[in-house]
Amino acid sequence: MWIIDTETVTEGSDMESRVGWTSPDYKEGAELKFKFRMLDDDGEVYYTGRSDDNASEAAFDPLDDLGTPDAGATTIQYKNGNKWETL
Repeated sequence: MWIIDTETVTEGSDMESRVGWTSPDYKEGAELKFKFRMLDDDGEVYYTGRSDDNASEAAFDPLDDLGTPDAGATTIQYKNGNKWETL
């Protein structure tokens, strides 16, 4: 499960904001303790959010569900301490 907290991809465009968008299996009150961000090939951050998984195949769901098809994001990173780590 995941939720989008911030986005930059719609700034200055006619696109609807994606803040608050969630995964199809999202459940209100779920513990989403892993912070992620999605970037394009140039390293520009498009979205940040929180997920319930940062290690299995499901950790790629935000990128697969929203980041790539919606904005062309190519990379997802999860925060580990003070560092962002690319999956």
